[in-house]
Formats: sequence, C-alpha cells, structure tokens
Amino acid sequence: MARKTVTLKASLPHGTFYWVTDVEATSEEEAVVAAENLFLNEMERIDEWEFTDFDVS
Repeated sequence: MARKTVTLKASLPHGTFYWVTDVEATSEEEAVVAAENLFLNEMERIDEWEFTDFDVS
C-alpha cells in the first residue's frame, strides 16, 4: 500500500467544501473510498469544530 493524499470536493448550495487527507491505498478508487469513510467517521465523532485558516480576496 502507498500513502496517498486525497482531496474531495463537495459543491453545496452556498459554497464549496474541500476535505484533504492522507490515506493508505493501493488504487485511486480505494483512496477515495478511504478518504470518504475517514471524513464520515470524523464528522460522527466530533462535537464541535471550527475553521482554522482562511483566505479573503
């Protein structure tokens, strides 16, 4: 397995959300599934979160 950086993008009604994470996977498809599962797991377990970086233009 190789370490892969995955960027997932979701287009929402009022903006775009990106999730960037590193996963262990043998293929791109496996990496995307692992990243999606990691995101869902993270959102289920966290009570409160905030953005820690921003860019205004």
